[in-house]
Amino acid sequence: MKKAYRLLVVLFLFVACGKNEAPGENPEGAPIKIGVILPLSGDTAIYGNNVKNGIELAKKDLGSSIQLLYEDSHCEGKDAVSAATKLITIDHVDAIIGELCSGATLAAAPIAEEYHTIMISPASTSPRLTDAGTYIFRTIPSDALQGKFAAELLIAKNINTLAIIYTNDEYGVGLTNVLAESFTALGGKIVAKESVERGDLDLRTSLQKIKSAEPEALFLSLNSIDTAIAVLEQIKENDLTVQLYSSEALKDSTILSQAGNVSEGMVISSVSSGHDAFTNAYFDAYNSEPGLFSAQGYDAFKALDMAIKESRQNGRPLEEVLPTLSFEGASGTIAFDGNGDVSGNYDVFVVENGRFMKR
Repeated sequence: MKKAYRLLVVLFLFVACGKNEAPGENPEGAPIKIGVILPLSGDTAIYGNNVKNGIELAKKDLGSSIQLLYEDSHCEGKDAVSAATKLITIDHVDAIIGELCSGATLAAAPIAEEYHTIMISPASTSPRLTDAGTYIFRTIPSDALQGKFAAELLIAKNINTLAIIYTNDEYGVGLTNVLAESFTALGGKIVAKESVERGDLDLRTSLQKIKSAEPEALFLSLNSIDTAIAVLEQIKENDLTVQLYSSEALKDSTILSQAGNVSEGMVISSVSSGHDAFTNAYFDAYNSEPGLFSAQGYDAFKALDMAIKESRQNGRPLEEVLPTLSFEGASGTIAFDGNGDVSGNYDVFVVENGRFMKR
């Protein structure tokens, strides 16, 4: 009888303790924790720190007491998986912001799905993320939209023949496929497509092939600052005279300072860098203009802050609350569709006199 009683006590304590430690569960009044998975070192760290600044600014503006737990994923899938697993099963976070790179986000998504934990990416644009799962959201539009926007921009500029050099990863391939398909559908012709690996520094062979194809414009779909600088330097070295276009990954001051005047006149189609009020607040906080994805990082935190508060008030799970939200964020209107996507807004910038000028 005593053994049976002791067994019942042990089982009760096990169940009670186990419930408190279940991933994603957080009793009323307990501290709220959000995990953040970003590349904070390596060749994409500049983007990760931009997002981090946006998140921290949102936390300050909202007066939030949410605890932020950062993990450095280096833009690598295996590191993102390890980070997500740790944050959910050991740190017991309520939700995750991240990752930044599309491949890393897609790698970590099954972990979030398995443990029923919300993961919001502020920067992953791969079209494949649309079908990544019930718990996967993002505050940046899919490349399925940006590729079409860029194609329409090119046609509007009377560009009929186009070459593309792209990073051989989820981001580069996803954007390039949509851009090429949309540009062709609008009557344009793709005369060359060259893939490179993230971090490659010798692009001379690819650029020579592009030069031989004689395109009217060259679109750079790259997500490595080092590779982008190398491409621009070697364009000048190879005397390749062509109108340059790119996605937002090249909208960084490092490009202007290190690539020299070869970037002059480059046209960039970019996700929103933030409205004026956000830009001013960011400058006050960091003494610089918002970096790429800073506004989307701000919006990811704000969305979770709003959703968690509502979830605690009415008992509905976050995956049901998030799709009902609609608010004006730093990057524009944030309203998630049934796949966790947002429509987003795009800006066009031109490099003039060593500065990114909005058009």
